[in-house]
Amino acid sequence: MKLEINFSEQTEIARIRYTINEIDWFKERGYRVNFPGGIKELVDQGKVPTDEEISDIVSKEFDEKQYEEKKKELELRFYEKKDQFEKSLATLGLPLQPVYKISLTKYGVGGSYFLPNGVLINFDYPNARRDVSSNTLHEIIHLTIEKLILKYNIEHWSKERLVDLTYREFFPSEDNKPILQRNPKHAEQIHQIFDQLFPDMQTIIVKMSQLEESPSMSRGHQ
Repeated sequence: MKLEINFSEQTEIARIRYTINEIDWFKERGYRVNFPGGIKELVDQGKVPTDEEISDIVSKEFDEKQYEEKKKELELRFYEKKDQFEKSLATLGLPLQPVYKISLTKYGVGGSYFLPNGVLINFDYPNARRDVSSNTLHEIIHLTIEKLILKYNIEHWSKERLVDLTYREFFPSEDNKPILQRNPKHAEQIHQIFDQLFPDMQTIIVKMSQLEESPSMSRGHQ
């Protein structure tokens, strides 16, 4: 398993545009969203910034040195955990990708993932749960189980709880173990199913789907 880490002004422009398009979905679920100052003011006013406005603001804020530093930090911390993580991930019995393409960003929510192997990590997002490395591992777990999540229509916060529980199982001795995100419906039952069946992820997700009264399609964010 390898990481290909990249960043660019073009990626940031695309990230901002994507986040604006998804802003209602994020707000409905209580996510904090990062925008550059000028863009935030326009969005708060209900206005849609032009591509030219976005490009101009990003070019003024973009500091390549800052991204390079975060890239080095992520590489160092990821490869410290890589062997344990890869071995643990393989126990799920699901297909893995040889390379995960990581884009570093300062905008949007904390992290996003895109099948089959794309990840966006916001290194400037206040997050008591995860640093840049554990956030990346979190998103890779998402990618590993996402086809099953979609197949069985698992609700968003149930999916997030499953990934958090899986991360904890992989790294039980971490001093700063990520706290669990907000409680989904059937939180207690999800924990019971997980404890009884892990690492049989497919059966766990099938059992979770049976708890859902009104399943909704999953989205690739955390």
